[in-house]
Amino acid sequence: MIVQESIIRDMARLFVWNVLRRGISVVPVKQVFPIYATLGKIHFFASPVKRRLVIENLKHLSSVTGQPIDYRCIARKFFETYYISQLLIFLFPRLSADRLQGLHRFEGKDRLERDLKRKSGCILLHAHFGPVHLPLFHFGSTGYPIKQIGFRRGSEELSRIGKNVSLRLRKRYEETIPAEIIQANRFLRKAFTHLQNGGIVMMPGDGIGRGEFLGRYEPFSFLGQRMLFPIGPAKLAQKTGAGILPMFTIKGRKKFQYTTVIGKPIYDGKKSGKSEYLEVTEKFISIFEYYVKMQPYHWHFWDEFVQGGLIV
Repeated sequence: MIVQESIIRDMARLFVWNVLRRGISVVPVKQVFPIYATLGKIHFFASPVKRRLVIENLKHLSSVTGQPIDYRCIARKFFETYYISQLLIFLFPRLSADRLQGLHRFEGKDRLERDLKRKSGCILLHAHFGPVHLPLFHFGSTGYPIKQIGFRRGSEELSRIGKNVSLRLRKRYEETIPAEIIQANRFLRKAFTHLQNGGIVMMPGDGIGRGEFLGRYEPFSFLGQRMLFPIGPAKLAQKTGAGILPMFTIKGRKKFQYTTVIGKPIYDGKKSGKSEYLEVTEKFISIFEYYVKMQPYHWHFWDEFVQGGLIV
């Protein structure tokens, strides 16, 4: 979700990073999620322009599902998901592998284990969907050889408080994740080497958002529209011989419990031509669309799903 720089945002940053962050350190872990969700509700009711934009963009769902949709409810949960995902890092210094068991679990991990036996590396292709750092933290905490390709925006876009408070402290908390985050706008030699050594690399298959496009993108059909998607993950798999498994984190049966589902391989590491990585990307998009229809509020880019944004 895009949040514009403003005095109000700077005031919110000071509260979140100086007051809330310290309070979260003493609150029982399971009670933290409702607090984050409440912040999302406040943002939802206090931002009528953003709320209307998200609700309007969500109407693309009705054209592909044919079912009645409570757009306002989904939009509210979209705001809640944003805060849970963004502020989950406050919990990382307190989380151990044992504590994670009640918050998060994996489904389909046996598929990852089988793919790793090829010793050619594996790309877990996910999206900005749900709490994005949760599976990375869980994998790293349990000893998996995993890295993430991500993108942290530069400080030039931020206010003085944004640079000196939120960006500085976010970097510090991200360093508590027991896995390296490789910046997507830099040379990806570490990712190449890690895959060639049989490691795991997580990377997003829906781009980086905020109107920025690193690498090569192509338009694909998504929710009845033509949306730009990166083909870099498929090209990286081709160059390294790594397999690709789709991965999505969804709400579990219990409230504020999440399940990361690892799907069947969509690429087996065998090299071929350009048509192959387009087909691989299409396979991922088809699975991605299924999860968006199932839990639409988990996707972080609904405010960008407009003509001239993500839609061609």
